[in-house]
Amino acid sequence: MMEIDEGLTTLRCYSALAALSRVEDSNESTADVEKKLTQIKNIEKTLYFPKASSSASSSVHEEVVRARNAVVASKIYSSTFKWVPDDYYSYTLSKRAQILGAHSTFQLCKSMLMENRSYDKSLATSSDDSTYGRFYLIMLQYETTINNKKLKSELRALRPVKERLDPSKFDFRVATEEDNARLTGYSHNAVTPFGMRENVPIVLSKAITSDNGGDTSGSGGGMSQFIYMGGGHINCKIGCAVADFVAATSPLVLDVTDPR
Repeated sequence: MMEIDEGLTTLRCYSALAALSRVEDSNESTADVEKKLTQIKNIEKTLYFPKASSSASSSVHEEVVRARNAVVASKIYSSTFKWVPDDYYSYTLSKRAQILGAHSTFQLCKSMLMENRSYDKSLATSSDDSTYGRFYLIMLQYETTINNKKLKSELRALRPVKERLDPSKFDFRVATEEDNARLTGYSHNAVTPFGMRENVPIVLSKAITSDNGGDTSGSGGGMSQFIYMGGGHINCKIGCAVADFVAATSPLVLDVTDPR
C-alpha cells in the first residue's frame, strides 16, 4: 500500500496554505505571484500524491487538494489519508479493511448523492432548507444499504407534525453522474463530504454513531468509531473519528439504512 508521512504532510499542508495567504496579501508582481503559486501547487502534488500517481492530471490534482484543504480547515486532527492499490475495489470488504488498517468492515463508508425526484421548490422554507431539499449526500457503511422509506420518514419527521409534507413529495433516487459532478465536484468512488462544490445537506447513517458502529459480530467493537471514506480520488481514502466528522460537518444523523 502507498503511504505518506501524515504528520509531515499536515505540517507542510498548513505551511503551504500560510504561504498562499502571504502571497495573496503581498504587493508582488503578477509574475512573481504566479511563480509562487506554481511552486505551492508542485509542493502540494508532491505531498498529496504517491510517486506512482505523480502524473495526475490538473483536474484530479485539484480534487485531492480541495478535499485535503477542507479537512485541514475543519481542524480534524484525527484525520489520516491513505492511498490504496488500483485494484482496491476488486477486493472483498475484509481485504479492503486490512489494506486500510481498519479493525472492522463496518468502518468502511461511502458517500452517495441522492435526489428527491418529487422535489417541489415552493415547499422549501428556504434555499438551504435541510428538512426538504432536492439533494442529500448520504454517508453510510458498505455493510448497509439505503432504505428509501426510512429516508423519507426521517426527513419528514424533521418538521413539526402539523407542518410535515405529504409522503408523495419524496421520491429518492441515486443522482445522475452529471449532478454528482456538478454538486460534489468528485467522480464515482472518490466522493467525499469534504470540499464539495455546492452546499448539500449531509445525512450520516445513525448506525455509524452507535457504540459498535452497527457491527453485531463483535469483531469491530468501539473501533468502529473511526471511519474511512472517499478522499477526492478513487485511490485515496480519508479516515477520521466519527465525533470529529460530526463536529466538522454538522450532519443530520438519521436512521436511513438496513444491514445487507
